[in-house]
Amino acid sequence: MEIRQLRHFIAVVEAGNLRKASENTHITHPALSMSLKSLESSLGVKLLERDRRGIALTYAGEKFLPAAHSLLKQIDDLRSSLLGTQDSPTGNVRLGIPYGINNALAAPLFKQLQERYPGINLIIEEGNTTSLERSFDNDLLDLMISYDIQKKLDQKSEPLYVEQLYLVSAFDPTLAQDAEINFADLVNFPIVSSPGTHSMRRTLERYAFENGIQFDFSLDFQSAHSSLKIAVEGLAHTIAPWDLIHDHVRGNLISARRIVSPCMERTACLVSSLRGVHTTATDAVISSIKSAIDSARKDDKIRGRSFIH
Repeated sequence: MEIRQLRHFIAVVEAGNLRKASENTHITHPALSMSLKSLESSLGVKLLERDRRGIALTYAGEKFLPAAHSLLKQIDDLRSSLLGTQDSPTGNVRLGIPYGINNALAAPLFKQLQERYPGINLIIEEGNTTSLERSFDNDLLDLMISYDIQKKLDQKSEPLYVEQLYLVSAFDPTLAQDAEINFADLVNFPIVSSPGTHSMRRTLERYAFENGIQFDFSLDFQSAHSSLKIAVEGLAHTIAPWDLIHDHVRGNLISARRIVSPCMERTACLVSSLRGVHTTATDAVISSIKSAIDSARKDDKIRGRSFIH
């Protein structure tokens, strides 16, 4: 089994057929087909089913795909750790980040990396917590920011800050900018939320259970941006952190009331893997994330108690 065969296998799976994969990799169709056959021969299993419509993973192929990603990631990390130095780290770092935090951190984080670590190529996967945790568990990410993480033996989790949560509604000029709402009063509002497996929904349901409240969840959306659009249009309300909504509030597109009695909060954590190679580039990105959070808090793009010293 050769490294290039792993890359060819992943390229074909991502492209969906050999022709498109051949164009993407600049490798001839016959050479790519031969590489896949050699890989299957070395493993002793069939990884792909081929027909006129394209390719499909076999059961063995589905098992092998995350392992192939993990192997290539470790190889790339090892190469980066050998080439980079403490002062001039190089290589790819894959960061998974929720929609809201990315809304506040993307600009200051890229600015810091460009100025201090130009040799680092930061690859950001933006998404909901469920998809990010799945990618992290499959070794597709080096770092992940998520919420209220349950510690695992192969992960290191570091709290970054406790963020405040807000009831988000269509813009109401009569509401003060520092308006608050009691948690118990949320039962009076139809709320658009994420599905039950997502961090925000888990937080809502935990607070509801602890306070003996039943929410009216009018609709579920995978994307926080979709929930926010519903709130902007005045069709329903949603719950969101300040990092997701700060620009909408300042643009008078929505109104936000901080949820109190009890204060509704959750902890944003930085998660890194204890598997594989930990590179100087990863350390540099961790440092830059913390610095970018400090900058975002000073600019009032993130609100909450910080754990960063």
